[in-house]
Amino acid sequence: MVSRYCKCCHHLAGGPNAVANFYNDHFVPTHWALNYFKLSECIGVSLMGRCKDCGGELEETIPLPKGLAGDGLLKAIYDTVQTAHPYDKFLKQVGYYGHCEERSKFYASRDGRHQFQRSRQFFKLFNDWDREAARLWLEKNFPPDKPTEVFRDTGGSLFSSVVRMAKANGDFEKAGAILDYYLPCEHESGIRERVELTAYEFDFVPIVNYGYEGIYIDCYLKGKFDESGRCSLHVGTLKTLKRDLESAKIMGELCGTLMHHASRYVDQNLRRYMSAGELEAAYQRQMRESNPEDSGQA
Repeated sequence: MVSRYCKCCHHLAGGPNAVANFYNDHFVPTHWALNYFKLSECIGVSLMGRCKDCGGELEETIPLPKGLAGDGLLKAIYDTVQTAHPYDKFLKQVGYYGHCEERSKFYASRDGRHQFQRSRQFFKLFNDWDREAARLWLEKNFPPDKPTEVFRDTGGSLFSSVVRMAKANGDFEKAGAILDYYLPCEHESGIRERVELTAYEFDFVPIVNYGYEGIYIDCYLKGKFDESGRCSLHVGTLKTLKRDLESAKIMGELCGTLMHHASRYVDQNLRRYMSAGELEAAYQRQMRESNPEDSGQA
């Protein structure tokens, strides 16, 4: 399903067959994308690309089966990204072929990726709120082979996981009754900056304050969370429209709750916050321990 027109094909907007023919000749895919706010409302997977003539943006949306949820929905998205090849045909003897050589190379390159590369591509499709569900699905269905292969949290996905832990533990009920919203930074700002966390020398710091419309908790990571040299990262916000003393007490208590569950979550998933060097060192230790003769320790 064609979802975007470049300047070359605007005049074809009224003719579905003409548009499809144009895409057949000119569509060069560049990457896959999911465009949604709530995953339950996701109706298709987008193959983003460009026009080979003008370079303008083009998009082909591949509908998903209706009524899917949970693991079924994640599997449908994964299968689409790994197997769909709009406007090309495939023969085992020759591979992909069609009217656009660059498009065929894109599909062939996808098929040549190792499993962890496929998993990472799939994982990055999801917004911060849904990254944990995608990670757990991948770890169940395509577990990484090496200690160096980890699915990183972003600041926003860490915030989302901490909120879920608090809710699951029954520690969110009082705050949940007065909150107007709670959003990871990606949703709140509309900016899809995803800072992957590659260090664990940070504190999860919720800061409560009065705003123009109520009481806010802005959550930050303070310390070393990646190799950028920054020491502060905004990861999410919780807001109530209330301004009374009792609400302020509830929001203050929620700060402590979030700090507690953030500490637990990072401790339980520490390997996914290690740097690439630390992960590689752990892998080498594992290899030496499993093959002591090769390391001269026999």
